[in-house]
Amino acid sequence: MKIVSWNINGIRSNIVCEGSLKKNFIYDEYLDCNLKTLIDKHNPDIICFQETKCSQEIGERIVPKDDLYPFKYWNESKGEGRRGSGYSGTSIWCKKEPKIVKYEFDDFKDISGRFIYIEYDEFSLINMYVPNSGSNLEYRKDYWDVKLKNLMDSPEYNDKPFVLTGDFNVVYESLDIWNSFALKQGKMAGLLLHERAMFGKFLENYVDTFRHKYPFESKYTWWNTITKSRSKDQGWRLDYFLIQKKFINLVEDSLIDNNIMGSDHCPIILCIK
Repeated sequence: MKIVSWNINGIRSNIVCEGSLKKNFIYDEYLDCNLKTLIDKHNPDIICFQETKCSQEIGERIVPKDDLYPFKYWNESKGEGRRGSGYSGTSIWCKKEPKIVKYEFDDFKDISGRFIYIEYDEFSLINMYVPNSGSNLEYRKDYWDVKLKNLMDSPEYNDKPFVLTGDFNVVYESLDIWNSFALKQGKMAGLLLHERAMFGKFLENYVDTFRHKYPFESKYTWWNTITKSRSKDQGWRLDYFLIQKKFINLVEDSLIDNNIMGSDHCPIILCIK
């Protein structure tokens, strides 16, 4: 089983058709499409997108020829104004139909389309785009992180492997950032002390799969486009796969593919038995 997670920073940007969805996207016609490059290279069973920045109606125009992913799920932002359907949003594409799909839980709801839960007989998964503390500090600190921690540790979701993936919007340790001095200062969103402390709590019962497989490697998943930091590989690692410690032996590999372009983030890949 291979799962890809990718914050695409707008599915209409440079992922499928260079910013335009006026025509239906036909997979075979876009030879230089970044999404096609990803699929051809990794052939994932599941693709988790974050920050789709589009409505479900627009997303459903993306209908590849000979579609490998007949089961697509979209969760768009229900906000108004600039936080409407062009803000946030997640999507999951699957080769095999899940038995359960959820867009909220009884005590964990979000109108910004930030997560999707799918479940199979063998495992369950949450794809999420965690709020950036820069404009959502109290929501992130007092609601999102608390509710997510409760969900992760709920006995209801721990009888089989539970994979959490997406853009967590936090740098956890010095290996995850090119400039460790900025991390020590802890003044920027993504580097704040309470964000890192909460991520540490997530890891009480879960494992960061990339760091488990590559304990000494510095590799990044996000680069600042304003400073053109990708060409210098001056990045941050903000995107993760987590799984319960008791199931870590199922993880065959956990990769970062920084050769796939089209977004300010690059895809991450989990290979699991």
